[in-house]
Amino acid sequence: MASSDPEAMLHHPLPVRNLIPQIPQTLLSTLLTHYARAYTPKDITVTSLTPQSISLSYLQPVEDIVFKPVPRSATIPFNPPLPPIPIEAHTNTDAAYKWESECANRLKEMEAEARKILEGRSDIVVERYLPPHTIASFLTMFQFIGLTMFIYYWLRYGEDMPYIGGFVARKIFNKEWKFNLTVFFHAAILVKRWGDVLGMAKKLRKHQVDINKRGRVRGPWVKWLINAFFEGWRCEARFDEEVARVGRLTAEKGEEPKKRK
Repeated sequence: MASSDPEAMLHHPLPVRNLIPQIPQTLLSTLLTHYARAYTPKDITVTSLTPQSISLSYLQPVEDIVFKPVPRSATIPFNPPLPPIPIEAHTNTDAAYKWESECANRLKEMEAEARKILEGRSDIVVERYLPPHTIASFLTMFQFIGLTMFIYYWLRYGEDMPYIGGFVARKIFNKEWKFNLTVFFHAAILVKRWGDVLGMAKKLRKHQVDINKRGRVRGPWVKWLINAFFEGWRCEARFDEEVARVGRLTAEKGEEPKKRK
């Protein structure tokens, strides 16, 4: 639920004091992400709630996670404004409850609208491709390509496979079921990798990589997809790290995120 300054709460009308502690942090985070261009805001506090707007303070993580988050504030307007807070709210509980309900419903509507937009195209635009750089990534690709080539050459040459055909026939595929099991295992990997590519394609679309100004082939789009096929989930994790970096950098500088037309 939303946090608030106890001293500041005393200056708010009764309906506002009743409502603020009930507002979920997830709702406020969604509003800040959409309306204030924040990125993973932390420790969100409602500082003011009026018929015209809601004001929030929060901590914004910066690009370099070693440094402390930066304090930020934002005011999100209600459009159209809410009805005036009833003057008799202290004595008329029905009037106070009615205003609280209208405000809560408006916040939920704003969250739903913001979430719908955020779940489509993100304002965090990834514009570069990051190649694999860890031993685990290179080892994963080597194993996948090596197993693929091994099966291909065995299917084509069998015991006549150059250099190691006889050894493979005697020691590895000396039983038919061993080769069938290897093919089944490789097929399962291919299915998993195809799923990785589809998942990566969705993320690339969300962060507008598919409409990069350099095009899909010359831009980073095709590189990310090819890497996802050979590397699997490690490529997707690296892309997520780049999204987080761009998001923190944008929020840290307070810039308007880049948008595509």
